[in-house]
Amino acid sequence: MKKTFLAFISLAIALALFTYSNTEAKAAKMTLGYTTGDTASYNSLTKFHKYLNSIATDTFAFDKSGNLIGEAPNKQLTFAKKNKINKTWAVISNYNDAISDFDGDLANRVMTIKTSRKHFIDQLVKLAKKHSFYGVNIDFEAVNPKDRSKYSSLIQDVSAALKKKKIKTMVSVPAKSADDKGDDWSWPYDYAKIGKYADYVQVMTYDEHGIWGEPGSVASTKWIKSSLQFAVKKIKPNKVVMGIPSYGNDWDLTDQTNGTVKQWSEINTLQKKLKAKPAYDKKTGSMTFSYVDKNKHKHVVWYENEKTIQTKSHLVKQYKIAGVSVYALGHESASFWKAIQAGIK
Repeated sequence: MKKTFLAFISLAIALALFTYSNTEAKAAKMTLGYTTGDTASYNSLTKFHKYLNSIATDTFAFDKSGNLIGEAPNKQLTFAKKNKINKTWAVISNYNDAISDFDGDLANRVMTIKTSRKHFIDQLVKLAKKHSFYGVNIDFEAVNPKDRSKYSSLIQDVSAALKKKKIKTMVSVPAKSADDKGDDWSWPYDYAKIGKYADYVQVMTYDEHGIWGEPGSVASTKWIKSSLQFAVKKIKPNKVVMGIPSYGNDWDLTDQTNGTVKQWSEINTLQKKLKAKPAYDKKTGSMTFSYVDKNKHKHVVWYENEKTIQTKSHLVKQYKIAGVSVYALGHESASFWKAIQAGIK
């Protein structure tokens, strides 16, 4: 009788542990850091890897024939795997060095020219297998509006080819709160179709404002919420990944061509140097401060701090999405990652 009772207790404990383990696994949110393959990215990875369970190497592009360009950051990949970050992603973008920008026409070639399309997809499979990538992250930006359906079709074929080799597909898309044909930047991305084919959709919920335009929050709370509300209507929430910026922007109001992107550490250094008094903007849920430089130019800086990062990261829970992605590793602090960790818990 005692043996039977003890066996029952052991079984109950085992089942409880199994249930707890599964619950924990299901509860774990993706925390992905984009790396650019440089020394700063590597140093950040080594310092803050305990906060990450995924990394994406933003080091690959392609040419008009569908040949992949770029190198795998082997040092970073080796470190990640040694530290049990097994979900590594190869980012493939349509960035064209010749024009120093994303190239919609280049993207069009691998969508429409059969030989380039096939070669491009074959190269993705080979790359992922060669470096044991967990998945491929397609990041085509500035896609031509006329290519909306063609892009969805390409994602369908890429996903199918990768799936055969047990390789995941993630697609980065601009944030939007509606399908607007008049918006050339976001219209080309059919969330519903892309979300159907891809395993994850990384919504770039940053750059609401940039140095190319009027000053404002990089990612206001209202804007992020509107973007996520639209995303989860079109895509299964457990496929959606929310973007978080590790940078802010500094606008020169006197000379509008002199605006700069400021990394997390740069903003903190600038703030201390100037003895600036940052203000929390209730409307956007972001931080801002102003200053006058040595040339007597007036500047305004918009950025996030630990409090706003934590609050915005918590939207992962509110919308029950897959997790967060940070662009990019290189200049953060431990407090930055602790804020994200606290937000998604």
